[in-house]
Amino acid sequence: MAPTRRRFLTGSLGIAGLTLAGCSSSNAPSSSASGPSASAKSSEVSFTFGNAAAAPTLDPSVTSNLETSRISAQILEPLVSADPDTGKPVPGLATEWKSSKDGLTYTFTLRKQVKFHDGTDLTADVVRKNFERWSKNTDKEQVNQTAYQAIFRSTSSDGTAQPTIYHSCTAIDSRTVELKITTPYPSIVKALTQPAFGIASPDAFADHDKYGSHPVGTGPFRLSSWDGHTAELTRNPDYWGKAGDIDRLRFVTVPSTQKRYYELLTTSVDAYDQVGIDDFVNLARRGYQIQQRDPYSVAFVSMNQQSGPLSDVNVRRAAAHALGRSQIATSQYPNGTNVANDFVPELFKVGGDDTSSAYRQDQGLAKRLLKESEYNGEELEFYYPTDVSLAYIQQPEAVFAKIAGDLTSVGFSIKPMPIRWDDDYLSKINARNSDRAFALTGYMGAYRDPDDFISPLFRMESPQFGFSDPTLFDHVHRAASLPDGDERSELYRTINEDIAEIVPAIPLAYPISAVALSPRVTSYPLAATGIENFSLVKLRKDA
Repeated sequence: MAPTRRRFLTGSLGIAGLTLAGCSSSNAPSSSASGPSASAKSSEVSFTFGNAAAAPTLDPSVTSNLETSRISAQILEPLVSADPDTGKPVPGLATEWKSSKDGLTYTFTLRKQVKFHDGTDLTADVVRKNFERWSKNTDKEQVNQTAYQAIFRSTSSDGTAQPTIYHSCTAIDSRTVELKITTPYPSIVKALTQPAFGIASPDAFADHDKYGSHPVGTGPFRLSSWDGHTAELTRNPDYWGKAGDIDRLRFVTVPSTQKRYYELLTTSVDAYDQVGIDDFVNLARRGYQIQQRDPYSVAFVSMNQQSGPLSDVNVRRAAAHALGRSQIATSQYPNGTNVANDFVPELFKVGGDDTSSAYRQDQGLAKRLLKESEYNGEELEFYYPTDVSLAYIQQPEAVFAKIAGDLTSVGFSIKPMPIRWDDDYLSKINARNSDRAFALTGYMGAYRDPDDFISPLFRMESPQFGFSDPTLFDHVHRAASLPDGDERSELYRTINEDIAEIVPAIPLAYPISAVALSPRVTSYPLAATGIENFSLVKLRKDA
């Protein structure tokens, strides 16, 4: 897999911003002591980050939400962390690990003298209780699968429990944990780097209802308060590692792209995510740093085969050939975003990309396919999110308008179904509903492996796509069990070809996302996943 391009992009953009700043420094707002980042105590350093969406919970084990993961990752730490440049596992709460020859047993050695925010000691038994909790949560029916369910294959298409590759987690002694699985999964250590596997204090998660709003971990920050939109964190004075420059860390929700831009200019935030397309030049002219992340997500249009006409593959192929995906990638995403020809971004690939012809725009072909299909012009519901900026779709309303226009131009009749993101959009497009035909959505990666994208989408039947293909599902499971190499690469190539033949969805783009930083930030630990470690943020001493 290719190494990240993160530093090259960051460096080039940083230089451009500094150069422009020299020409227009009078336009840059100063970071005065009266701004919200300044503390009532002159010695206390505060930092405010603008999230593009609200976190539905602060428990990362029950959701794949980016904002939940970003906040909770400052509080909870996993056994293994991910190197931000390569994605390779590096020590976290475990200092070392080893696997058995058969790939079924993983042994982790824990750090010494680590305490949770409530004073509980980190022990192997605590880790065991966390795995027990994740396993038990699998038994709870829910529309959106958790990271645990995806990794350990512990849920079926209807949300109920099924045989899992998880066997056990055992405390060998106070600092040694043994994890056993029933089927080889060579990527499991990489998978455990996700915030979803952050280790929590058992006393805290004993109260399940309270834990979602007040997680307790070992991280560099402790949670002070959260009201569903703003999270207030404070430095952990007993942190085992280096605590960093920030004493108080705030995450605020600012769904509007334009408002996030002005919040930075007025020093209401010190940094924000999902920089709007129109704001790149304006920020650079004012001397602000803009750091771009490598593509770590894919945007796509899902097609529900339980919805009447979409059971006909010619209808789905007509939709795929109707879309001008290159225009969408260039007009609706930051510069550097590439058209997606399958569902795996370049950083995750171990196989080739041979599926571009399946989705190329050819409206003449789309019209012929539609004419030869079972479609009779009936109105088709198209779901899309509103009031949100996402890593994979910054401007959902604009992207939907372009797609709906392309579909209409070849003969589709589209019924727009706008749904507020806060109204649990993901649950609505993942629920069984034969009236829903299309949905605008995407997937954000969490660890550097193609299984992270392929398995959650195509390892089993899903109400979002409404199809069953046992051969494809078997291929996905087998690919996950193989080590990196030619056999695995060839199998993923086959999987991509199979998906392109079935056309359960139309891949749109591998989006670039960006973070804008105030002048008081001298170093920001950009991560392609969007899950930065804020204890590593460096600030000007005079800010």
